[in-house]
Amino acid sequence: MNPDAQEEGPGSRRLLEDVRRRLARVFLRVGPRADSRRTRVAAAAAAAAEREDRARARVEGALAALRAELVEMHLQNHQLTRTLLDLNAKMQQLRSENVCEIAADSLGQEDDAVDQE
Repeated sequence: MNPDAQEEGPGSRRLLEDVRRRLARVFLRVGPRADSRRTRVAAAAAAAAEREDRARARVEGALAALRAELVEMHLQNHQLTRTLLDLNAKMQQLRSENVCEIAADSLGQEDDAVDQE
């Protein structure tokens, strides 16, 4: 791609493509009066424009599929984050309950020891 093409906006590219297609159609319509070289050039230009359109459509389709996959991955990321946060909260709750049980058992054993004395 030349540097000038990179500076063009999407609207300019579309306009140039439209003009190129129209010119190709005009050269194809001229028919038998035009020399065969012009006809071949016009046909080649039309074929090149068509190939470019198909390639652009394939790329746009692939980009759309990648965008959809990225959105899905983003949603999965949020779900996994929520699941991990829930698991972390549950683990903290279980630890707290375990500490309370250990403390209660320890106090119970101390009371038993005092009662036996």
